[in-house]
Amino acid sequence: MATSKVLTRIRRATQADASILAELGARTIRQTYSAAFSREEIDRYTSEVFNIEWIKADLANPEVVYFLATVNHQVCGYTKLQPSLAPDVITGKHPIELVRLYIDSTWIGQGIGAKLMQTVLDFAINNGFKTCWLRVLKGNDRAIAFYRRWGFVDLGFYPAGDVPATILLMQLPLFANHA
Repeated sequence: MATSKVLTRIRRATQADASILAELGARTIRQTYSAAFSREEIDRYTSEVFNIEWIKADLANPEVVYFLATVNHQVCGYTKLQPSLAPDVITGKHPIELVRLYIDSTWIGQGIGAKLMQTVLDFAINNGFKTCWLRVLKGNDRAIAFYRRWGFVDLGFYPAGDVPATILLMQLPLFANHA
């Protein structure tokens, strides 16, 4: 019996990946939030945030870091990190925001999220950040549980701006031996 080897790879995204990130980002947002938001709201959001020019501008910014996950050369997930103005409730020193960590629904539960998270934490630690923080939509129980398993601590629920939703802010202190 022949077995096929699964090759999972995480790499930093480049300008050449802009269209891949735009398509994957829009697709995973739709998969994640289709039950929570109307199609119109999701279409508006994805057209703003996942257009090629927006992604190219992000990729050109040296402070914004995207990582892509592939399995056997098929793109299946990504992350976006950036130092950003943290809300006052984020108490950790020298913070970096995990803006996005999304996996295509066909790959959830296969360890891709864990590999991306480890890459994120390694990058943050190796670049001198002391705190990783994030926002997650209230009701996204799978994601909240995932972040808690990695040691993120709940800081409370807050309104999500002009969107009729509530987000949970979470933070994680970073240490050189964090695993």
